[in-house]
Amino acid sequence: MIKNFQCVNISSKDPKALADFYTAIGAPVSVEDGCYDGWNIGSPDKGGYVCCWDENRWGKSTAGFVTIVLNCDDVQRTYEEIRAKGFDIDPPRTAEWGGKELTFKDPDGNIVMIL
Repeated sequence: MIKNFQCVNISSKDPKALADFYTAIGAPVSVEDGCYDGWNIGSPDKGGYVCCWDENRWGKSTAGFVTIVLNCDDVQRTYEEIRAKGFDIDPPRTAEWGGKELTFKDPDGNIVMIL
């Protein structure tokens, strides 16, 4: 019987650069022992997470590009913080459901959505 959602797997040709990107935008990144083959966005201890594998070692993920959804306290402030770090992203928009969304792509082409 299924007990819990564990993770979504993605792959990267440069997993360290991808981890650095997510760290720079303020995402919760976990890298064990300096190994970038199997690092996480989110926490295995707190539920579902994204696990990034080294594409050079394991091959390209068959899932293709994914949307990684992150939560924040204030979308506008988060946008301003990310822009101040030099990232070229469009301002947040009001989604059809009425809330604010900040959407852009990571270096590997996955969509990052911050709510």
